[in-house]
Amino acid sequence: MTDVPASHGMGLTARMVDALAAITAFVGRHGVMPSRRTLAAAMSCSPNNANRLMQRLVERGELSTASPGGVLIGFGREGVLISVRPHTAARLAAFAAAAGDKVTAVADDAINLHLDAVEGDVAAIAQCGDGVAIIVDEEGVAS
Repeated sequence: MTDVPASHGMGLTARMVDALAAITAFVGRHGVMPSRRTLAAAMSCSPNNANRLMQRLVERGELSTASPGGVLIGFGREGVLISVRPHTAARLAAFAAAAGDKVTAVADDAINLHLDAVEGDVAAIAQCGDGVAIIVDEEGVAS
């Protein structure tokens, strides 16, 4: 498996690191989260063990679900689910692993850098009460 940095002192076991690497690689190839059976096959373990690994990764904030015990929807406990093309996901996962960062942190930084670059050029950014940026075009139309 690919080396994936433990989540900055959050206590990932070697098996959890391998599971996170397998999940990250799957997302990079397919653009979606793997099923528990798919992870089990990749990890050479039972679906029950794969399920436990996924639950532990959710508990440690590495993965997120739509509801407790539900289907995996993305990385990290907070934020929004953003769908990117598989080749972009693969590049993002590889960059995050090489930089020793979480995928969500790298994506957040990249989006903010992009929004900072376009602010004032083609868009103005207005903050909402929940901290989500809204891009407004020159005519004041939100998108």
